[in-house]
Amino acid sequence: MELVIDANILIAAFIKKSTTRELLLYRTPKPIKLYTPPFILEELSQHTPLLSSKTGISEKEIMGLVLELLYTSNIEIINDKELTEVKRVAEKIAPDKNDSAYFAVALYKNCEIWSNDRPLKKQNRIIVITTKELLAILGNI
Repeated sequence: MELVIDANILIAAFIKKSTTRELLLYRTPKPIKLYTPPFILEELSQHTPLLSSKTGISEKEIMGLVLELLYTSNIEIINDKELTEVKRVAEKIAPDKNDSAYFAVALYKNCEIWSNDRPLKKQNRIIVITTKELLAILGNI
């Protein structure tokens, strides 16, 4: 299974011990390959103060952990140059322009987006699945 991972999934995994964190850190019955745009780093850095206040970990440590997770896990960052051809289409279909980079990756990789951001479902081109829906697909691990 291949999915584009949205920043809100990583934020949820940091804030509390959860099913989301388990899906990211541990093996699942069906392998999941995750993709994301470089924009995720910018988006996560904007939320670093929130993550720091919720976890008690310094902002510097949060960013270090984010980078470690992104570069040592099965999350592949797709280079912006690879997304050039699909960016315009992604901007047209993304309900929020700030999320168009995730839609560009989904178009490029021809896969779904994993996000708990409900407004992303307000389009009919890319399937957006929540963590709850992902668990159902994986068989409620």
